[in-house]
Amino acid sequence: MDEISLSLKLKRLAVWLDSRYEPGSGVRKQFDGAPFGSCYVTVDPGRQGSAASGNLNRVYLCGTEAGLQPEGLDRLIELFTAAGVKRFFIWLSPGPDMDRVRGWLKERRLSRPRWTAYPTLCRERHTPVQFRTDLEVREVDTAEIAAAREQLGETLWPEYARSAGMDNFFHYMAFDGTRPVAIAALCMFEDLGYLMAARTAETHRKRGAQQALIAARVERAEQIGCSVLVSETLTMLEHSLRSLQRAGFQEVYDKEVYEWSA
Repeated sequence: MDEISLSLKLKRLAVWLDSRYEPGSGVRKQFDGAPFGSCYVTVDPGRQGSAASGNLNRVYLCGTEAGLQPEGLDRLIELFTAAGVKRFFIWLSPGPDMDRVRGWLKERRLSRPRWTAYPTLCRERHTPVQFRTDLEVREVDTAEIAAAREQLGETLWPEYARSAGMDNFFHYMAFDGTRPVAIAALCMFEDLGYLMAARTAETHRKRGAQQALIAARVERAEQIGCSVLVSETLTMLEHSLRSLQRAGFQEVYDKEVYEWSA
């Protein structure tokens, strides 16, 4: 799959995921034509974190796809400021005329944070993932996730818990005896398997939990007919990136993240 086709599919995935586990959060808008181009926007004044990953004030763009124009960027900025948002992020993925879009963003004083990158990785080969761990890894249901909430504490990602029991979502845990110590999930969207919501309790890291959880999800994705597997991470999360690469995932592109602040 070429990078533009993949970036467009992942933008559709973002819309689909938000509709499932962020149903009551802020305002969501989709545009498909000039001057906004084909973009997806989320506005939530209550979640204006300084880091892009935790800030739900976002614009997803794929170059100038479907007619993005400078006026559209100006009107998007106005949309956020009218809602009282003082910081939002534009997530720019591959699409037409990327250099032109970068220039427009620079003219509007949007800056690109340099402390991390946001790689998108893809796996298309159909071979088992090799791993070594002394932990037990298995798929879990809604009741088991609810029962593990207290033991997992902050290890339990909100989207992992909220998507439990939904169609096309598959949830896994790693156990040390009877104690849950790591989580990860898989969702199927169109023909794509998306690896998401992975985290290991700090006290149980470096025991192979995530490599085993990747292996379990790769196996399940192939069973349900996914033709391609995708995951996203941050370069600052070196262990996460290495685990995906060891499992045969290859970087396709970096999402370019630009910050606007009042």
